[in-house]
Amino acid sequence: MKKIAAVVFMGALVALPMKMGCSKSLGEGVIKPGGNAPVITHWFASKELSRGDTWKIYLEANDPDGDMRQFVCVFDQVGYGSYSAEYVVIKKRHREKLRGYLNFFSSAGAGLQMPEWTQLRLTAYIRDKGRNTSNKVVFPLVLTVGAKQGPPPPPFDHGALDKLGTIMVELVNPAAMGIGR
Repeated sequence: MKKIAAVVFMGALVALPMKMGCSKSLGEGVIKPGGNAPVITHWFASKELSRGDTWKIYLEANDPDGDMRQFVCVFDQVGYGSYSAEYVVIKKRHREKLRGYLNFFSSAGAGLQMPEWTQLRLTAYIRDKGRNTSNKVVFPLVLTVGAKQGPPPPPFDHGALDKLGTIMVELVNPAAMGIGR
């Protein structure tokens, strides 16, 4: 009985700081609110894409605190609604300044069976260690046969661009599910 009480007591000691907002991440200090919010300074993505192609979403951002942690990406689809938020971790080397692209595979889920002219909208922003959020940027997208992505404009048209991560959302064909009939 004393062993069970000791285990429960130790568990409470571990859980209490987490509940009070004093949790520590591996290798990182205490999370403190405040600081500077990240800023997305430039962004671009093609507005049309052929079903099954990989969409590149170009972003440039900085954070004076150097603590950017994740991209928050939410898709909305006409005739279906919003998908769950997708979180893409920002690599350590990009936490102060980044310039590159996120991938989205339009073939994921029912992507290859999507109706012609399917309209999507991606809203993306960055969250930092202190839970500060950047400005939100919105990317409209229409899936249409034969559309090609053109080259990106400045500042994405020169120098090496890093692949910042992949947005893992599986598209849903509402017609196949009987939605909207």
